[in-house]
Amino acid sequence: MGSLAAAPLFLRSALVTASLLCATTSFARELPLRFSPQLPVSAAMADRVRFWVDVFTRVSHTEAVLHDRADPTIIYDVVPYGRGGDTTLIDATRASYEQVLSALATDSIFPSLSVTSPERARVQAMFGVRAGAAAYVRAIGNIRAQRGMREPFVDGLARAELYLPDIRRIFREAKLPSELAYLPHVESSFNPSAVSRAGAAGLWQFTRETFALYDKAGGNADARFDPVRSTEVAVRHLERARNVLGSWPLAIASYNHGVAGMARARSAVGADALDDIVRGYEGATFGFASQNFYAEALAAAHVARNVRHYFPDMPRPPVMRYVVRPGDSLWTIARRHKVSIRDLTAANNLDGSRLKTGQMIVIKTS
Repeated sequence: MGSLAAAPLFLRSALVTASLLCATTSFARELPLRFSPQLPVSAAMADRVRFWVDVFTRVSHTEAVLHDRADPTIIYDVVPYGRGGDTTLIDATRASYEQVLSALATDSIFPSLSVTSPERARVQAMFGVRAGAAAYVRAIGNIRAQRGMREPFVDGLARAELYLPDIRRIFREAKLPSELAYLPHVESSFNPSAVSRAGAAGLWQFTRETFALYDKAGGNADARFDPVRSTEVAVRHLERARNVLGSWPLAIASYNHGVAGMARARSAVGADALDDIVRGYEGATFGFASQNFYAEALAAAHVARNVRHYFPDMPRPPVMRYVVRPGDSLWTIARRHKVSIRDLTAANNLDGSRLKTGQMIVIKTS
């Protein structure tokens, strides 16, 4: 990436963007997007899902994708961060593309004065049939930088192995779409100790107020950090959202924008389809994160279900820690994690006594 950073804008952007598009063709577009029937994906939504698949699998945390805020399929460039996360190059590249868009808008109004260049032609081609002065002017202030998440997502995939057996079971028993079990990839990267700036905590990133609506057990410990109890609350929260809003796409979007917020959006647009709301709702707080949360969640589920396709060389974690849950036995734990009872016993110096709920044990997978 260092050599590309010093190249002229058109040459560097053409090379890096071509690389990203190549990856999109050989990975995300090659593997079909298949989800539960309750989770519809239109052609426009599929494009958003594939954008996030690339962010999760192809773009490093040291890079940013410069794209159109309203249409993530318009990708201008992939730009490296400077030392310490410095955004100088990103900001300069964004400004350069704003100049290109401004020139294209002028060319559209005064074609006799237009000056052709490979750089302008490439950007113009991105807009296709939408090309025109109005589209370019709108796009000038709409270039957004999305940081890549490849490395954090891989880390989350490794951590998820510890919690997904219980999460999948809880969602299966509740008869919720199986893809919802992967929401913590988006919320916390499957870090049960995660705490946001707003005070949301745990795998599912609940605030104290929201969690208290569903969990009345109390106690001294903050149950938001308990993977099982917080998952049970997540199920109840999602079920309520689905019952209030009438569909799973709106319920999933509400996990970011709130149930009341999505109800307002639906009422303002006069439509029940998430696609229509994304296109037509202009609520002050309905920003990029809310508009894309459904697509991002589906992309996370898609990648997590196809790990070997996207990360063929990803090793299994050699050592995992597991908290014993009610009903667990050496046999069930060994079977779930594909290890032998003998290895499990040796790794934990067990003497044949029964496991205790809450006991931490080590699982060696290699």
